[in-house]
Amino acid sequence: MTLKHLVVWSALVPASLCAAEATAQSITTSKPDAPAAQANLPDACKLLPQADLEALFPGRPITSKGPTLSPLYKGPQYAERCMYMIKLPSPTSKSEIANFASVNIISWGGETDGRNGSAATFASIRSTIEKAASDPKLNVRLEPVSDIGEEAFLEIAHSTITIRVRKVDLIYTVSLDVYSPQSQPNALVLAAQVAKRWKGGVGMVEAAPITANSTVDIPQDTRASSVAPADQWPDACALLMPADVRAIFSDMKIEPPHKTMGKITHMSRIDRVEDLPKPIGCLYQTSRADLVNGERQFVTHSVSLVVSEVSATPELSKRYYKAARSAAKIEIAGLGDEASLDDVLNNIFIRKGLLTVTIHVGGGDRDRALHDEATRRANAIAKLVAEKLP
Repeated sequence: MTLKHLVVWSALVPASLCAAEATAQSITTSKPDAPAAQANLPDACKLLPQADLEALFPGRPITSKGPTLSPLYKGPQYAERCMYMIKLPSPTSKSEIANFASVNIISWGGETDGRNGSAATFASIRSTIEKAASDPKLNVRLEPVSDIGEEAFLEIAHSTITIRVRKVDLIYTVSLDVYSPQSQPNALVLAAQVAKRWKGGVGMVEAAPITANSTVDIPQDTRASSVAPADQWPDACALLMPADVRAIFSDMKIEPPHKTMGKITHMSRIDRVEDLPKPIGCLYQTSRADLVNGERQFVTHSVSLVVSEVSATPELSKRYYKAARSAAKIEIAGLGDEASLDDVLNNIFIRKGLLTVTIHVGGGDRDRALHDEATRRANAIAKLVAEKLP
């Protein structure tokens, strides 16, 4: 049993249940001098061969983890447990996830009736599991199963489906990790196929091949996009218009705006990239010529607005803004829901609702007076932009 299955088992089933099944094994398992046991020892990997899983999961990589031998105290050793790993597409990423299927022989080779017979042992196991499943914290559901062996029932947990079966003198479990709505039907088919390979008083027998599935049921991607639909993204040049720049940079020549288009990616097993219909960036170049000591010196500022993000939810918007403004140490009041200034780079970040925009005024990197002037103009531009934010 893998670490994953040990964790699931310990989380779902109390110690008393493990003890009950262990007791059942020790009571009804074969003894070293049992002639029937010597003639036809059970083999978990033959009761549930890899071919069964290949039929139910066509085209998927399947790896056998090999048999687990029974303890020595039970007499002649046999393959008590067999486990397989099935690689299946993840519903929430491009990677593949490992799902496990296993069969475990609880007891075999004893009497059917009587105090220590397989029927009494199976009844004890069922009673113990029913008591455990009555605890709502375990979130386990039990369902009866017909037409598999003499008696069987289904144990449905969050991550694993387990079918417990008694076929005459054989008690076993088949477990399958939950993957999709196809998981439960597959588990039932596997458990029924194991029952067909066991005959009371004889042991293991041949059975017709399992009926194959035509496809593997791949769950839909359950992730919601972290960004809003394309039609909710505003036009950056409508938020920072030429008139806004002229109002703040009236002493400078202003070039026509340069627009930047963008895309958004909706994450999935196959990413979907969507073109945004409106520009996400709008850049203006401004310049003037000053006369300093009789010489002309050119002063330039770049003025830009970028629609940094339109998030899918308010919570995601807050998280995005927090990450974007990490270097901004100065809080600004009166602009949207949150605003801050990075006075080193002259970036102003504004969040309003789902929208985060970044305003930048560049220039004066080596001149303190020009840098401070750029900061003042950035704050003035931000106030005009804030009035237009949806």
